[in-house]
Amino acid sequence: MDLKDKALRVKLLLLDVDGVLTDGRLYYTSEGEEIKVFHVRDGLGIKLAQRAGIRVGVISGRKSQALLKRLEELQIEEIHLGHNQKLPLLEDLIKGLSLDFEEIAFVGDDYVDLPILKRVGFPVVVKDAPEELKKHALYITKAKGGEGAVREVVELLLKLRDQWEEVIKDYYA
Repeated sequence: MDLKDKALRVKLLLLDVDGVLTDGRLYYTSEGEEIKVFHVRDGLGIKLAQRAGIRVGVISGRKSQALLKRLEELQIEEIHLGHNQKLPLLEDLIKGLSLDFEEIAFVGDDYVDLPILKRVGFPVVVKDAPEELKKHALYITKAKGGEGAVREVVELLLKLRDQWEEVIKDYYA
C-alpha cells in the first residue's frame, strides 16, 4: 500500500502533546502553575482536518489546565490525559470508535510513543524525535515539535487525499 492509500484510510488523527503540539519544554510560574505554548498553525491544521472529516484526538501522559483549555477551544473530540501506557488506551479507543489500527494516524516524538507508532497505519514522528523512532515512521516532519509539525502532517494527509483545495477554498474568497 502506498502513502496515498494509507492516507485515504485515516479516520482519526491522534497526537501526543509535549514535544508534538508543544516544543517539549515545561514552563512553570512561581506559583507552580504549568504554562504551555502552542503554535497557532497547528490549531488551524487541526480545524482543517476536522473540516475534512478526520476526527482528532490527543493522548498524553501529562495533565494540564492550559492544555485542556486549548483542546476545548479546538473542539477536539478525543481527549485522553494522564495516560503513560498509551497503547492499551488506544486499543480501547479504537474498539469504542469501531476503527482499525490502519485507520489511525499518530504523531509522536519520544520512546513512550513507540508502541503506538509500531501499530498504527500512518505513523509520524517530528523532526527532533530520536533516530530509533524515525525507523518506525511513515513520515518525518520537517518542522520540530511545537513549531507547526501538526499543521504539516494535516497538509500532507489532506493533499494525499485530494481534500486540501476544498478545505482551504474559503480563505481565497
